[in-house]
Amino acid sequence: MNRTIHFAKLDYLTIKPYMTFKNLIIIVIVMIFFGYSSGPAMPIGMLMMYSTIYASYPFAVGDKNGIDTLYATLPITRKSIVTGRYIFTISLNLITGLASFALSYLMATIFKKEFIMVEILGTLLLCFAIFTIFEFVQLPIFFKLGYAKAKFLAYLPLLAFSGIVMAVFTMIGKETIVPLTLNIINWIGQNLLLAILIALTIWFILLLTSIMISDKCYNKREF
Repeated sequence: MNRTIHFAKLDYLTIKPYMTFKNLIIIVIVMIFFGYSSGPAMPIGMLMMYSTIYASYPFAVGDKNGIDTLYATLPITRKSIVTGRYIFTISLNLITGLASFALSYLMATIFKKEFIMVEILGTLLLCFAIFTIFEFVQLPIFFKLGYAKAKFLAYLPLLAFSGIVMAVFTMIGKETIVPLTLNIINWIGQNLLLAILIALTIWFILLLTSIMISDKCYNKREF
């Protein structure tokens, strides 16, 4: 377990050079723009998207510098590397989620926007679920092919998801989507504990399935 944690820390050190003050300023400016024009909930989705992009950086750096080849010569299991990468990715999403919540509250205060706690927390949890599940699909692809070969393919699930959502909205129409969404929200409100239990169960099943697939893919790779 200690080696797994060390690999998670190593992934952080891998992306640390890219977390520059310049990039931070760009992200903050984008967040301020969307926060001012669209409300305090919008920056959460934007910041979580940046988190997903940064989560792929260890693969990019590993391909560029041959780090995986180095790992193959060390007395460590590939399972430790895979598990460490997942710990890093989920931790990055959690930290980004907390930062986006704080930034959302700060912008709502500065721009005197309405800050509805239930709405913001709901947006945060929804974005966390969507982007982590997307990463659960993405990570096995990176472990199987490496960043150079998979960088386009790994983002196809997000494009496909966006396309499906747009197609469903177009086919069903706003008149049906809005009442359906309200019914779902009302059901969740009336069955909150059950809804949380179902969501967590599905999330953990997807996480464990993704880890098992990544482990198999990474074990089959040759360096």
